Amino acid sequence: MNNITPLNGPCFESSEKPEKLVFLLHGYGDNAENFIPLATHLHNPELNINFYVPNAPSSIPQYPIGRQWFDLYPNGINYNEASPAEKEILKQDCLSSLNLIKDYINNLCIKYKLTHKDCFIIGFSQGAMMAFEFGKYINNTFAGCVLLSGRILPSEDHEKKYFIETPILIVHGDQDTVLEPKYFEEACEILKNHGFLFDSYLMKNEGHTVSAETLKLTKNFIKKYMT
Repeated sequence: MNNITPLNGPCFESSEKPEKLVFLLHGYGDNAENFIPLATHLHNPELNINFYVPNAPSSIPQYPIGRQWFDLYPNGINYNEASPAEKEILKQDCLSSLNLIKDYINNLCIKYKLTHKDCFIIGFSQGAMMAFEFGKYINNTFAGCVLLSGRILPSEDHEKKYFIETPILIVHGDQDTVLEPKYFEEACEILKNHGFLFDSYLMKNEGHTVSAETLKLTKNFIKKYMT
């Protein structure tokens, strides 16, 4: 992938001097323009927050309007069946995207004179994987991290003492056929074993989607951790 073009995408800015910034990371095959409407649903006029939705750095072959944070099929092989060589490709893709996300967020923090503790990182599906990986990569405390219909990528290194102070919300549909509920259970186990503070919800009769109830949980989470 090795894309060094800075990330860009739409935003929902309600304040010239926000107290918090919310970053929304879309899923595989989606794009920021399609994902930005979530910001209007999460916006609370009582809270001083701006929302930002960057496009993932790479397009998907044969589907140019779809974007990806990393190639789910390195060398044409599904990640779950990948050899060490393919997993190394995926790892490098992730690192490239994480660096771009870092620059994107840091530039906005500088603009508004805010820190990572003033930032919420919210991801859906592949974006949720990136949201958690980003917290580990930066190893800092954020206002909050929200994982919607995602998973935590296998790793031997989840013990990041600053990131584990970040409140986490994890939500998943019990009828999800894209990322099965077993990944929700696996993620909860990882968070529990490594001492994270988290709230978890397995939503009944919901698939791989961001429902109105999920948006409500996320909105309440943001409000809870505004201070």
